[in-house]
Formats: sequence, structure tokens, C-alpha cells
Amino acid sequence: MSQLCPSAALLVFLGTLVASTPGGENSNQAQALHPAFCLEPPYVGPCRALFIGYFYNAKSRLCETFAYGRGRRKQNNFLDKEDCISTCGGCNRFIGGWIRFIIAL
Repeated sequence: MSQLCPSAALLVFLGTLVASTPGGENSNQAQALHPAFCLEPPYVGPCRALFIGYFYNAKSRLCETFAYGRGRRKQNNFLDKEDCISTCGGCNRFIGGWIRFIIAL
């Protein structure tokens, strides 16, 4: 019985991961999931200062880091990864939550 619980948890994890994996939706469905500015490329800006920010990469469907110059920021430029994920979504939120769940087992 003790092996049943971890096996069931793994089965639920795999089923949820497959169900939440993007790929089957068309571009209209993908655009409806998050604001339109999430599809814009990151804006580096004209300033020479170097800061690290996060942007939503529509191709990878992940929030990724990029270097930018301080100045006028556009909307697809976030100071921290959590803001990027909560605004634009992405696979990060599913994978991170499930990894923490499995480690807790």
C-alpha cells in the first residue's frame, strides 16, 4: 500500500503535465490566454546601463531573462520572474509547482 500513494501521485503529475503542455491550441487560443503585449519582443532600450529583467518568450512559452538599459520600459519587461509568470503565464508555473509537489513527497 505504501508504493500506491507515490505511484498515484506520479500518475496524476504526468497526466496534468501532458494536459497542460501547450501545443494543441491555435494562435487565436494562445493569444486569448494572456495580454497581447506578452507576444511582443523584449525592449532593450537606448540607455547604456545594464540591468537584468524578465520577458515572456512566445516561442518557448516561458519567462526568460534578458539584459536591458534602464529607461523607458515596455510592458513585456518585468522586474521579477513571478510577475512575468502571473501576467503572461507560461510553462514555468506548471513545472515549478509540480516539482515542489514531488519533492515534498
